[in-house]
Amino acid sequence: MGKILAFLSSPRENGYTTQLVNHVLDGVKSASGEIVIYNLNEDGIKGCQGCFYCRSHEKCAIKDHLYPMYDDIKNADGIVAGFPIYFGSVNGQAKQWIDRMYPMVGDAFVPRFPGKKVVTVYAQANPDSSLFSDAIKSANGFFELYGWDVIESLLVYGNTAQDYEIPKELLDRAYEAGRKLV
Repeated sequence: MGKILAFLSSPRENGYTTQLVNHVLDGVKSASGEIVIYNLNEDGIKGCQGCFYCRSHEKCAIKDHLYPMYDDIKNADGIVAGFPIYFGSVNGQAKQWIDRMYPMVGDAFVPRFPGKKVVTVYAQANPDSSLFSDAIKSANGFFELYGWDVIESLLVYGNTAQDYEIPKELLDRAYEAGRKLV
């Protein structure tokens, strides 16, 4: 049984990012994985203060809702990260979380907890799937910096029509990605 952490940065509780992440988590559940969810849109989550406490510790000095994630990450087998793309980049909640992940690397940017498997989920309204590929590459690059392996990166796009449904093929890929995390 693997421990999987999910980080959701979407402010929409049933938005496309969350829907696709939930399909990944369904795959995790089907493989008997344990799931811990962090909602990055919660009130009270502070941004990085640039204090460098994390240079000599495996955690951040800020004791807010994210504080337990450092121990959870250390003991996790896999990570699911769901980030909507707003105006060409991951949303502010995701960026704030990425900044708070500085403890994932030690001196000379050596990963502290390498070997995690990661599934990333992105959603964008624009119908051109390649338009914000640099934002996805950048966000996925942070996971690689932490020494983690992005085993699947999913994008739901062009989702502005009222009757839009996430394509079954993408939902199936999400489910299988969750199974692979465990």
